[in-house]
Amino acid sequence: MCEGSGKDVEREEKMRDYVDLERKIYSGSCLTDFMHCPKKFYFRWVRKLEPKEEAPSIVFGKVFHEALLVWYQTGDEKEALKVFEKIPVGIADDHRTKELGETIFKEYVERYKSEPYRTLYLEKEFKVEVVEGKILAGTVDKIVDWNGQIYVVDHKTSSSVGLSFFNRFRPNPQIDGYCYACKELLGRCDGAIINGISVAKNPKERFARDITSRSNREFLLYAKTFDFWTEMIELCIKHKEWPMNTTHCNQFGKCVFWELCVYGEDERLVEWKFKRKEE
Repeated sequence: MCEGSGKDVEREEKMRDYVDLERKIYSGSCLTDFMHCPKKFYFRWVRKLEPKEEAPSIVFGKVFHEALLVWYQTGDEKEALKVFEKIPVGIADDHRTKELGETIFKEYVERYKSEPYRTLYLEKEFKVEVVEGKILAGTVDKIVDWNGQIYVVDHKTSSSVGLSFFNRFRPNPQIDGYCYACKELLGRCDGAIINGISVAKNPKERFARDITSRSNREFLLYAKTFDFWTEMIELCIKHKEWPMNTTHCNQFGKCVFWELCVYGEDERLVEWKFKRKEE
């Protein structure tokens, strides 16, 4: 997950409404979590726990994505800028402020005044059967037609948007799933446009976009991969066993569930540090 990818967390919250393990409905977010660590999947998707306090990068990313949505829905820059009022004044991160968000957003609007594609769908929700009896659910930022080519568009905030940033999206369980769903819905998908936005103070590049193509072979491979990992999820559910993948405990900073794994699932600790989705 990209640094500051609050949009992914926001979408993950929506996915909790879509995901139904009993009915075998999965999302790209829950599959990614399981691939990273089955124990993390257990806490997030079975127990439905989330931290009471969100990281500043998550808050900033959520707000920026919402501002983009308002902009693309209305074309009203002033309305979109109002969204940045949601960034807390006392945010712990000293540079991800309301003012920085507004500045980056204004630069974004100026940079992309006119888009080279035609928008077919905005915030498109989907549910598609990947293999018999197993559903992939999600929401795509955009689906567009660019000179007859059909692409999904995904907004990503990160500290940097260089080559290494874009390399992570092919293959990628989330983007692969979006492209697969697009192909099922529209009959074709030529790939994804990654809309990279740097939220660093003084980045080398503030904005960058990259097209990551997809082939029929990759769609077939995605279906097989989806089937395999969902089988693993079902086995863990059946046996009530959720092993840890300790290589990922500090992969993107310390995992939010680190204490529960190290010290045990003490309910006092759970109540102190986490909230449940139903709450």
